[in-house]
Amino acid sequence: MRRTHFAALLFVLPLATACGGGGDEFTRSCNGRAVPNCLPFEFSVIESASVEPEEVMVDDPTATVELRIQMMRCPDLDRNHEVTVQIRTMDEESPSIFDLLTVRDDGQDGDTMAGDGLIEKTLENPFFGPQIPADTEVFLRVQARAPADCSGPMCIGGTCRSELFEAPYRIGRRFIPPS
Repeated sequence: MRRTHFAALLFVLPLATACGGGGDEFTRSCNGRAVPNCLPFEFSVIESASVEPEEVMVDDPTATVELRIQMMRCPDLDRNHEVTVQIRTMDEESPSIFDLLTVRDDGQDGDTMAGDGLIEKTLENPFFGPQIPADTEVFLRVQARAPADCSGPMCIGGTCRSELFEAPYRIGRRFIPPS
């Protein structure tokens, strides 16, 4: 009886390892294994996100913000992540989510280096429009995605997303143009 269990264990262990067993999703991905919804090397982890200054006035056409997003990414990925930034209201009973912008770790439009896992950009005020809540606490919701690889005859990937990362942020009052 012991030999049967031992033989079964010898069969199951390599199978579990081949299917991505051992380590967290990021480690498994960077070791060349597929993880749920991700091809090898695509998985990333958002470590931090911030917008400065706080209390930017909603609809202020002269305001700019400094966006900073830090993520861990597999160095062997041959594509650069794109990151969506949303805001989520803190209303526990019925929170609202608003899309703000999408940025890329591509070394363009103010991003200093492609694929380094750091996005630092000066942007026009993203808190614009009547739907954006004013004078309130919200969460910045940030999520990275590895875009599809369309270098061959077919696109592959594009479904890999990081876990959501949320950071508190205070939005200022609504801008009223001088009359």
